[in-house]
Amino acid sequence: VYKRQNEWSKSALVDKKSYEKLNKESIADNENFWRKQGRRIEWMKPYNKIKDVKYSSTNVHIKWYYDGTLNASFNCIDRHALQNPDRNAIIWEGDDPSLSKKITYKELLINVCKTANALKKVGIKKGDRVTIYLTMVPELAYVMLACARIGAVHSIIFGGFSAESIAGRIQDCQSEYVITADEGVRGGKIIPLKKIVDTALIKCPDVKKCLVVKRTGNKVNWVESRDLYLDDEMSSVDTICEPEEMSAEDPLFILYTSGSVSYTHLTLPTNREV
Repeated sequence: VYKRQNEWSKSALVDKKSYEKLNKESIADNENFWRKQGRRIEWMKPYNKIKDVKYSSTNVHIKWYYDGTLNASFNCIDRHALQNPDRNAIIWEGDDPSLSKKITYKELLINVCKTANALKKVGIKKGDRVTIYLTMVPELAYVMLACARIGAVHSIIFGGFSAESIAGRIQDCQSEYVITADEGVRGGKIIPLKKIVDTALIKCPDVKKCLVVKRTGNKVNWVESRDLYLDDEMSSVDTICEPEEMSAEDPLFILYTSGSVSYTHLTLPTNREV
């Protein structure tokens, strides 16, 4: 049991009393509750419709804020970068404790915009599926947010999965683009990410490009017509990328679990599992 400090309780945004009030409101007046909650983020086109939900033996559909448009990347970065550009957005610690980075919202916005422009440069567009096979490096966040910025649907695969698992997921979501690193580092050991991806892509002939993050800088196998270093592509692009206007019901990412696929959409209440 970890006892909370009184200072934490005093500065909390929600205490027991306010939580119970919100909970009661969400049950008693569900649609109005979510109408107000939806205003906590910024919309390109404000919504009028809150939800359209149907559960029956012949018809199951779930829609939230379905006539509004927004961009998840803008809500995660831009609105904070405008108000607090020098506040830390990401604190990264490498496998080696001596390696660390503090990335401000201003820096995050620049890196995400450059990554987004690099993705567009190689042909990735709104609606494309992008498979991400990386370890916990800042570029992982940049790539995820960049995909959201241009309207591409990202699918993250755990950096310890096998080539067979990667191939299956690429094939299932019909991904034509893969982003990985030359190698990863975990517990002092080198993880041959690019080598594993190369094996997976033998079974994925429809993959057009494989973008590679320079993590260790070690030499890796290279397919000239397919492979590109993401770092090199980012070096010649603009630092501004306007966010794509997306429907609240557009898919944001695909997450494969052991027994299902979860398609998560652009607004928090919308999560459906197949």
